[in-house]
Amino acid sequence: MVPKNRTISLAALNSFHTVARLGGINAAAEHQGMAKSGVSRHIVQLEEHFDVKLLERGARSVRLTPIGERLDQRIASILAEVDLLTDIASEERTGVKGKVTIAATPEFGSFVAARLFPEIRRRHPDLSVAMRTGYAFEDMQDPSTDLAFRIISAKDDRLIARPMGAFRFWIVSSLDVQRSFPVDQPNDLVNVPCLSFREDRTNATWKLFRGDELSTIEVTGKAAVRDFSALMQLAEASQGYAFLPEFLVRPSIDRGTLVRSLPLHTSRPIPVFLSYRPGARRVARIDAVINLAETLVPDLLEPLR
Repeated sequence: MVPKNRTISLAALNSFHTVARLGGINAAAEHQGMAKSGVSRHIVQLEEHFDVKLLERGARSVRLTPIGERLDQRIASILAEVDLLTDIASEERTGVKGKVTIAATPEFGSFVAARLFPEIRRRHPDLSVAMRTGYAFEDMQDPSTDLAFRIISAKDDRLIARPMGAFRFWIVSSLDVQRSFPVDQPNDLVNVPCLSFREDRTNATWKLFRGDELSTIEVTGKAAVRDFSALMQLAEASQGYAFLPEFLVRPSIDRGTLVRSLPLHTSRPIPVFLSYRPGARRVARIDAVINLAETLVPDLLEPLR
């Protein structure tokens, strides 16, 4: 038995978290550049220390027990905090430099990067910044991600979520589609070709608000793709009406490749949050980006009420 008062090593915590993240002891050992026996020994040390079973071992993979899942969440936070301490110490020596990685959805990430990144480079020339895009929420306990712009939801007790503002969806199409399939009220969308943000079928439910009045419309069409930029291109190619973020379609409307329909009807306001781990602002490079985001991004959005 491991004495209960023995200090738990960071190496053991890191091994367990890596096994949990990669789903296997072999993968964790390869990722960490150590022997499989060393990773297994770390897991045994933790199981004996806590007197619980952390992993269910199968023939080719492992999975966390319920208590293993709960402990992994806290261990991830501990390891992230250690990384922050390392960053703080490094920046005391070198100043604001290094890399900050931001996660966001593809279209919102592009929209923000075009406006935020040049200002970051102007004010902090030794700081580099990267945007990681995807529609799934980024794991903010992964130290490789420093900040995340989260759309709609920021429910995570382990994170700080700063409201940035909100945006809405507009109904748009090409001028040809609008002329061929005119819509004067929300229910007209039922009988015209529409483009869906889906990957499984070509129908969708659009919720349109005019003030407090809600219209729920079931739309159909011949094309669907789970990518707003691709949907916008299809709309510009006269393939149907699309329900898209206003920040994405404004340039196309200004160029005349898209026109807006039912301008009094929009989605409800879609909130945007900037999320980061507690303590992240103690790292100068992360705090510098947060400060600029808090200054610039709200001006790109409508106020969040």
